[in-house]
Amino acid sequence: MTREPIVIDTQMHGLERLTAAFVVAGEQTALVETGPRSSVEEVTAGLERAGIERLDWIVVTHIHLDHAGAAGTLSARWPDARVAVHEVGAPHLVDPSKLWSSATRIYGDRMDELWGGVDPIPEERIHIVRDGDVIDLGGRSLRAFDTPGHAYHHHAYLDDLTGAMFTGDALGVRLPDVGSVRPATPPPEFHLEKAIASINRIREAEPSTLWLTHFGSHDEGPTTAGVDATCVAAIEALNQWAEWVRLAREKTSEMDEVVEVVRSEVRDALEGRLDQAAVDRLERTTSYRMNTWGFMRYFDKLEA
Repeated sequence: MTREPIVIDTQMHGLERLTAAFVVAGEQTALVETGPRSSVEEVTAGLERAGIERLDWIVVTHIHLDHAGAAGTLSARWPDARVAVHEVGAPHLVDPSKLWSSATRIYGDRMDELWGGVDPIPEERIHIVRDGDVIDLGGRSLRAFDTPGHAYHHHAYLDDLTGAMFTGDALGVRLPDVGSVRPATPPPEFHLEKAIASINRIREAEPSTLWLTHFGSHDEGPTTAGVDATCVAAIEALNQWAEWVRLAREKTSEMDEVVEVVRSEVRDALEGRLDQAAVDRLERTTSYRMNTWGFMRYFDKLEA
């Protein structure tokens, strides 16, 4: 049994170390996260390199296309694998038409280029996961933690053998070559207080390591911090972005203008040390516009 998670770089959008999938092996083998369908061949090749001949579980933290877009394609290749997903997200893996339509409102005519489509999963293959449920892999297990905020239907998973916590997007994005944490606050479901509560719940579980889908272990890269400090940094980033959006929103309701204010504040305060290539990589995971849009929708709902 391999103790540490095996990291597979999905090479999403042709870029390295942007989006990960993880192999967790006991007597049974689970793939945690799948990447988008456009990266499915990279994931399959990664499984082959790791010597994985059988998948028993495909586990997704939530159904966004960079996390679960390849679930249907991979489940067809491993027809004995069960697909574990939050009960709210499950119907959208069975019939992904609404999921695809919703994403199209954001990405427009770049959908096929970015995501490569999405294949449905037969309902009988779906395994509904609720808060506290355990996926028994034989000799180790994955426990689900309901962690809304980024999305209503989000789980983090704790590996009881190693203490590794797979956080999905609950902590946002931390690319190893960048170091700092950028929030992931997309519309329409982002909720600030729930996102912070979810991060605190992850802290309280006292995991040994945090494994972010974007990308890898929290302690990789030139700038590292412990689990608790990484969680604190994620909360501070959420609050700081919220304040920037709130202040800009008091002056203008024009999205483009708010985005430019936030972009300027983030670059001055947090990301000014980064070269343009690093910023471009962050933008591929969650952009200034996407995050600002999520906060704007959040504040609109509060006022309504």
